[in-house]
Amino acid sequence: MSLAQIEAELDNLSVEELRQLAQKSLATLEAKTGSAVDNICDEDDPQLLASLDEAIRSADSGGRNYSADEVRAQLRKWTSR
Repeated sequence: MSLAQIEAELDNLSVEELRQLAQKSLATLEAKTGSAVDNICDEDDPQLLASLDEAIRSADSGGRNYSADEVRAQLRKWTSR
């Protein structure tokens, strides 16, 4: 099965199946590389860098600020998805 075929099937998996796949994929990657994978984020990814630049511009533009209480009130909703 090709990577493209696997990626095409991801939308058909349940959340639990995706979780199991992620765990298995990470374990396989660690086994093949022979070391623990601490951070799999590609820090040179153009999309990541563009998103960070956008976030910085937004913060610098004087956009809406949130108090600690407002953030705490939203935290459970944001992390329960």
